[in-house]
This record gives sequence, C-alpha cells and structure tokens, in this order.
Amino acid sequence: MRSFIIAALSILLVVTAIWGFSQYRQKQELFIEAENGYQQAFHELVYQVDVIHDRTGEALAMNSKENLTPALTDVWRLTSEAHNAISRLPLGFMPFSKTEEFLGSSGDFTYKTAVRDLDNEPLSDKEYEQLKTLYSQAADIQKELRTVQMSVLDKNLRWTDIAHATADGDEPTDNTVIDGFNTLENKATEFSEANVFEAGQTQKTVSDDALKRLTGEKITKKEAELIAKEYFGVDPEVTTVEKSLKGAAIPFYNVSVIGRKGEEASMDVTEKGGYPLTFTVNRTIEKKKISLHDASQKAAAFLKKQGFDNMVMTNSTQYDHTGVFTFTTKQGDTIVYPESVTIKTALDNGGITGLEAQNYWKNKQTRQIEKPALTPDEAKKKLHPKLTVMEEQLAVVTNEMGDDVLCYEFLAENGTASYRIFINAKDGKEERIEKLAEAEAGY
Repeated sequence: MRSFIIAALSILLVVTAIWGFSQYRQKQELFIEAENGYQQAFHELVYQVDVIHDRTGEALAMNSKENLTPALTDVWRLTSEAHNAISRLPLGFMPFSKTEEFLGSSGDFTYKTAVRDLDNEPLSDKEYEQLKTLYSQAADIQKELRTVQMSVLDKNLRWTDIAHATADGDEPTDNTVIDGFNTLENKATEFSEANVFEAGQTQKTVSDDALKRLTGEKITKKEAELIAKEYFGVDPEVTTVEKSLKGAAIPFYNVSVIGRKGEEASMDVTEKGGYPLTFTVNRTIEKKKISLHDASQKAAAFLKKQGFDNMVMTNSTQYDHTGVFTFTTKQGDTIVYPESVTIKTALDNGGITGLEAQNYWKNKQTRQIEKPALTPDEAKKKLHPKLTVMEEQLAVVTNEMGDDVLCYEFLAENGTASYRIFINAKDGKEERIEKLAEAEAGY
C-alpha cells in the first residue's frame, strides 16, 4: 500500500511538473509575442517619422504639382501610420496626447494641401512657412525617437517589462524610455502652443531580364572562384561554389570564401562573361580609424582596379563604422545615373565590405546623348524661387516609364537642407528631387 501511495505521488508530481513547464512555456511564448509586437510598433514609428522628415524636406524644394502632391500625400499617410504605431505601444502610463495631436494636425495640413489643385492655387508663403515648421519639428521628433531607440538597443530593454511594471502601478527599473517619451511630449506641447497648422536614388530598378544583354564567354566554376578570391584581396579558402537554380533571370555562380582571420565573404558572378553582381564580406568592424573621404578614395581605387571605368562618386553616407558610396558612370560631361554601383568600405582599415552592381550591369550600354534643348539658365528658372543653386551639370536619369531622360542636375539649398534636383533638359519638367544627407553635400 505504501509503495502504491509513493508511486501515485510520484506520478502526480511528474504530471504537475509537466503541466507547470507547459504553462511556463506558454507564458514565455506570450511574452515573446507581446515583446515582438511592441518592438515592431516602435521601429515602425521611428521609420515613419524618418520618412516624414525626408518627404517634408523634399517638398520644400519642389515646384511642380506633379511631384508636390504625392509628397504631401505621403506625409499625410505616414502621420496616420505613426499614430497607429503609437497606439500599439504600452504608453498608457503617461500622457501622450500632444504628440498625437501634432501628428493629427500635421496630417490634416498636408491632406488639405495635397487634395487641392496646386496649379491654380499653389502653396502660399504662409503655407510654405508651415511646411518648413513641420520639417523642423519632424527633425526634433526624429532626434528624440532615435535617442530612445539607441537606449533600447544598447541596454537591451524590454517593452514588456515596462508594460508589466506600469500595469502593477510600479515604476520601471530603467527610466530611459519614459524620459525619452516625456521629452518628446514636451516638444509636441511646444508645437501645439505655436499653432502653426491652421485650417531612391536617381536610378529606377530595371527588370532582371536586362541582364540577358550581357555578352561574353561562359566561365567555369574554377574561374568564378578566382574572381571571388581576387575581389577578397587576401588569398582566401573557397568553401562552396553553387550554381543558381533553374528559373533565375540569368545563370550565375555563388562563391563563398573564408579569410585567414575567419572573415566570411560571398559573391554572385554571372556565368556568361563573369560579371560581378554582388560581393559581401561579413566581419566585425572595429572603431573608426579613417575618414569618410579616405574611405571613398579606397572605394574608387578598388572599382578602377576591378575594371569599372569612368566612375565618379555621386553619393556618400556613413552608417556606424561603415562608409556607403554610390559611384556613377560619367560620359563626357554627363553623369549617367542608371549606371551606378554601391560600395561599402570599413572605416577601421579601409577594406571593401560590399558591392552591389546589378543595376549597373542591367543598364550598361552605349548611349548617344543628345544636346539639351534648354540652356542652364532656362532650366534654372524652373526651380523653386527660394532655392540657391550651388552646382549644376548634365545628367541622365530614368523617368517613371523607365526611359532615359537628359536633365540638368542642380545641387541647391534653401537654408535648412540641400537637394539634388533634376530638370528635363528638353521641356523643363521637374523630373526628380532628392534631399541630401550632410555627407552628400558635393559631387
């Protein structure tokens, strides 16, 4: 009898343990699901505010309804999405009405402006100032959100901890998030008191079918290995060479290598002609030791060594300890933007860590560039009158139909931001406008 009782208790204990572990796993899965939802909502909010800031900045330099209306419509849509992202965050512990009010007012202003006929009723001076204010305020919100984002990432903070602590009436152990959102709310309060809202890249992605125009003899797996090793720079060990699956736009080899210090790299090379499509090095990049300018020089030298001729840098950006550069073909005195490559350079030792050249090979061709019908001064008159032109040159870009268009490219600024603006050299149409990051303030 005693043995039976012990056995029964043992079974009961095992069943209880299994049930408890099952409950624990379910609880953990719910926590993870909730945390993922909060993280997604927050990063969506950061992204949406980033784009609101950029699109508003671009709108300040636009002088054509064809571009201005979509830009303002985008801002209106994004303010609504940002409002939705906020509603999915565990912010019930603090007032957030002023920030939501700012987003609502911004959305109302951009919507009312976008839906009217801007050809017959263009932006007034007052509305232009309101748009400038929106751009400035979006920059403030962007800054605060990025501060919170960096704290969340650096300290590995969990939104679920904040949600549970505040639901129990306790104060979270780390106040970084709360302090950041309090600062954001205070900024939005200042916006509300001001009462200002009263009642990419220059090339278009081409179909992969364009790669079928590439010429040359088919290369072997061994030749693909040699190309990848030469790009890596230091004699590496080839780990795998795989051919693309049936159904790819064009056949290519994917080559993986590993360096002497364990750095892994991979490269896609076309079977026909051995053209490099992508090249990526995976390694930890240490503290920055070289300038962005020096890194761009190393990128330019690398491209020249690999046979990318007549290329000039048209874009530069820094992400953490990596420089990201766009180099574009220059034909005579004309920049040909469809023929662009993106290259990444590590700022610790200047090593090349990435190359993206698919669009370059898709668009590479012999072009007969016509003479412009407009003079530079005639094209300049199509710009927004509040812009100051700093540089100008001829450029080929692709329009919304995917056709090449000869334009005058103007580098201009309005006191708050710099822009790259493309005016059709034939009919004066405002083809494209881009707001430049600080590192892009020159060709």
